[in-house]
Amino acid sequence: MGSPRVLSYRIIRLIIMKNSTKIIALILLLSIILSSCEFEVTTAYLADIKTCVNLSDECCNKNDHVFNTDDPQIYVSCKLINAPNNTFVNFVWKYVDGETIIIDDVTLNYSDLGINLDLNSRLSKPYNGWPIGKYEVEISVEGNSNSPEIICFEVR
Repeated sequence: MGSPRVLSYRIIRLIIMKNSTKIIALILLLSIILSSCEFEVTTAYLADIKTCVNLSDECCNKNDHVFNTDDPQIYVSCKLINAPNNTFVNFVWKYVDGETIIIDDVTLNYSDLGINLDLNSRLSKPYNGWPIGKYEVEISVEGNSNSPEIICFEVR
């Protein structure tokens, strides 16, 4: 006979040999599952989100929360911080007074423009003027688990 350690080793080896096909299949299955998952994480984040009617150097100087029905445009601006190449930023403009209506949905790719950027998006006044009510802009950075950021405003 042999020592208990040698017997344990032989028993484990025997189990592995008998089940080697199952173990290989399990390893292959796990490899396929893990390789098909996309894990996108980014260091990019948004800061200083504001709405306004006029930009100064690509950003809103002040944060307006109330706009007039005849304002020609409404802007939202923010700072994109620590953005690697191929950072996608999505702006979704919504009318949220009662029923939520998506007005515009724009995704921009800020590749090779720099690490810290001033961003903005705008909507132009509809022909009949801005409908009175509450609005929001949802801004998200692809791969950022803290996204989206939402800023609200009102047209009176």
